[in-house]
Amino acid sequence: MSENTLQYIDNNSIFHRVDALSKLGWVLIVVIFTFQFQSAEARGIMLASLLMCALLFARIPITAILRASPLIFGVAFLLGIFHLFITPGINTLFSLGPLTATQEGLTKGLEFFFRLAIMVMASFMLIWTTDIRELMVGLVHLGIPYRYAFAIFMALRFLPIVQQEVDAVKAAHAIRGRASSSPVRHRFRLWQRYLFTVIVNGLRKAESTALAIESRGFGAFPDRTYVKDFRWTFLGIVLMFLFIILGTWLIFWERHLF
Repeated sequence: MSENTLQYIDNNSIFHRVDALSKLGWVLIVVIFTFQFQSAEARGIMLASLLMCALLFARIPITAILRASPLIFGVAFLLGIFHLFITPGINTLFSLGPLTATQEGLTKGLEFFFRLAIMVMASFMLIWTTDIRELMVGLVHLGIPYRYAFAIFMALRFLPIVQQEVDAVKAAHAIRGRASSSPVRHRFRLWQRYLFTVIVNGLRKAESTALAIESRGFGAFPDRTYVKDFRWTFLGIVLMFLFIILGTWLIFWERHLF
């Protein structure tokens, strides 16, 4: 069974010691600046900076990044290829049957590739380095009703559970029928079975969770106490400040405003 790529990795790194809200704000800063960049070079530097932070400061194992790479880069690559051939242009690069790749399409494809890869990579770093309980308490600290914060907590908590269910079902089918060497049509049917099994198990878990919440009187009082209070961290402020500086510098650099 493959290891979970959507699970918290407790490494006690510098990134782990940053408070949850600062990391959430950091993700927003990265995404906002990424959409302001106009060149592939600036977006590439931002993506390289995220990878460096993941390896050096968050101490995320390279194996974890490689396991998540189909999600981080796979969809972004397909989106980039799509725009490479779909975007019209006058400067033709090459043709592949009825499809024509243009210089304008390459520019647009790189734009969408880096945007999506950066957003997913930053989100994965938040998941890998953040205890979602701390994120829930932080959201309540901002004034969000604890019922909504708990809903976000449950959604993030169920992500690794759903992946575990998918891995378990895939392993069971592989033992019974060697799905990896099956024809494409049979594999499509297997994915239908995966989806059905995961949905049924998810509904079961949701029902059990709802009963547990109701039996404990969740939501009966307007406020809720927590064992661990939220506190802003100095490292979190520094993290956001450094990436604001990086993003601002990249904008000035790509637009030759120095």
